[in-house]
Amino acid sequence: MAELPEPISHTVLAIYSAYETRAGSFGDSRGVPMSQVANECERSIWYSLRWCSNPEKITGQKQSIFDTGIAWEERLLDDLELIGCQVDRLDPATGAQFRVELADGWLRGKLDGQVLGLPEAPKTLHVVETKSHNNKSFKELTKKKLKEGKPAHYTQCQLYCHARGLTRCFYYAVNKDTDERYTERVEYDHAFCLRLEAKVARIVKSDRAPSRLFEDPTSKAAFACGWCPAKPQCHEGAWARRNCRTCISASLEDGAVVRCALKDIELDYKAQQAGCGSHLYLPDLVAGEQVDASESERWVKYKMADGSEWVDGDVK
Repeated sequence: MAELPEPISHTVLAIYSAYETRAGSFGDSRGVPMSQVANECERSIWYSLRWCSNPEKITGQKQSIFDTGIAWEERLLDDLELIGCQVDRLDPATGAQFRVELADGWLRGKLDGQVLGLPEAPKTLHVVETKSHNNKSFKELTKKKLKEGKPAHYTQCQLYCHARGLTRCFYYAVNKDTDERYTERVEYDHAFCLRLEAKVARIVKSDRAPSRLFEDPTSKAAFACGWCPAKPQCHEGAWARRNCRTCISASLEDGAVVRCALKDIELDYKAQQAGCGSHLYLPDLVAGEQVDASESERWVKYKMADGSEWVDGDVK
């Protein structure tokens, strides 16, 4: 006889449900988050920018993890104030969290704050970036240091300096399992940031999906494909969502503006998500070969992988 499963705690389920209700889901990003631009797969960034996959649904347990990270962020900033540093958590210009934009508004991020009075360099104003790690992640950080061990975090530090016009970032991390702390002063690398801005500009301006990093997502080298949200569209022939950013008529312009070339209007965030009845997929989002099209009647015919034909649009 099989063992009976452990009873479900209805209290825990209720708590997770409350967290989940409060969290909702992550919305589509208006641009490329600075936390993601270090991704070496430009195709993945392009899919994300074009809103091809459904936004992540946040479980109650995952939201609890996020809340713990936020609590640690505040505690680490408290640490700096405890030793006499001046910490700016809010942008004096807005009274809200520091927000920065680069690459004509398409590369976007939020700072934890700025700090002045660090014992290592008391007169130098630093961007401050705080992170909490589990034991395994923390050991990797302390062994390899920031640039090699956590390239996404290093990239954030660099871009925040670039956007704020500062020359140093103070990276302050904690091991959540042991409370051990780690710090690193990051020197601003101007050329590194310019390359990233150029990368984003290239992705934004392209109507074509960049090449795949790996043709076989099951290969050992392609382990990152396993958790990429766009894997179904990239490797499995799944349909992308219908919205303005997956439409052939969408024009991504400077200032993080999305314009409909068909109607010659600028589209706000809600309109972009809603799309319209004139939607035609960008050809790279269709798992088939384009064989015919009519611009005046607005339809495109494809030969699909199984040999069938599919027409995108209304054929009169």
